[in-house]
Amino acid sequence: MTTATTTRRPLPAMLVAAIIGLVLGYVVLEIVNAGIIAIWETIPENWASTPAWYVLGLLVIAAVLVFVIRKYVGDAGHSPIGGIKVSSITPKEYVGVILAIFASLWGGVVLGPEVALVTTGSMVGGLVAKRMHFTDATDQKKIVGFGALGAILALFVGPILSGSLELGGAPESIEVDQLGWAIVVALIVAVVVTLARTVAALLARATGSGPHLPILIAASLIVGISALIVQSRTGEGILFIVTSGEEFITKLPALTTVSTVLAIIIFKAIAYAVSLGSGFRGGPFFPAMFVGAAVGLLISLVMGDSGPSVPAAIVVGVIASLIATAPMKWWIVIVLGVVLGLLFGTWTLVPAALVGAIVARLIPRWGDKVTTA
Repeated sequence: MTTATTTRRPLPAMLVAAIIGLVLGYVVLEIVNAGIIAIWETIPENWASTPAWYVLGLLVIAAVLVFVIRKYVGDAGHSPIGGIKVSSITPKEYVGVILAIFASLWGGVVLGPEVALVTTGSMVGGLVAKRMHFTDATDQKKIVGFGALGAILALFVGPILSGSLELGGAPESIEVDQLGWAIVVALIVAVVVTLARTVAALLARATGSGPHLPILIAASLIVGISALIVQSRTGEGILFIVTSGEEFITKLPALTTVSTVLAIIIFKAIAYAVSLGSGFRGGPFFPAMFVGAAVGLLISLVMGDSGPSVPAAIVVGVIASLIATAPMKWWIVIVLGVVLGLLFGTWTLVPAALVGAIVARLIPRWGDKVTTA
């Protein structure tokens, strides 16, 4: 007589992990944003311009904190140059990872909150798999993956509900004559982002796997000095340089001076590169999105009426920067093109976003070769 064995399906556990991951991911995102707003917006409102001692002091403190946390609390995280990695993480490991991310992001380092969410969701997925007694490695991986997916979706909850990503001024119909410019914008954005990532990869390779306090401090000073230069030379706030900057994408169209936008691109890219490769913790995507959006705006301003509209150029810059930041399958590229076109404007921006996504996907990723060399 044979005994029938039944295999439990992981789908219920996957859904539980995704829901809990979404809720906790949103909480983590709100904590990150609240800290950044308090430190880099609310307090600096007391000054006509943010003083150098405040900018540099906070960034150096962040460097010291990240070193201490990684050295003595836990160092289970990974360099942001590696993109987003989904893997099971224990609550004990999570403490060190999330504290290093908080210290980096609140300290003004040019990295995004996306890794904080993925790490949170991964921990949730691991706990759900353990509590529901899934021992199969494949099932555990699926549950952890859904936990991370749920958490990362928290990034879109606020913008979708509030419409805060909409740029305004989107064309009422598809501007076919501007699709050619989408190719130009995507090419330039991909090159700029790839150059920044290549510099970061070289720095990360020279730094090694462990935290190095002198390198962290040097990188923090570079970020701070870059912000202060832009503030003194352009009159714009330091928030165009410090932090990831995704909230300022919709404020870029208010900038109408080519020299100002060019300065922001140059110094934001420098700050992004050193933040990526020096040992801080956070996500690589949101700062790249800001750089891409700024490059799109610059090209629109330079070309004037003969070039792309500002909304189209910014959307193409954002999608091209995302594609240039991480290897993606073609179906993901197409989906991102459609989704971002809709989020930043209307369906009329989707064709330009798709062109930008496809062109960026075709650009070789030099930084990856440096990282794996």
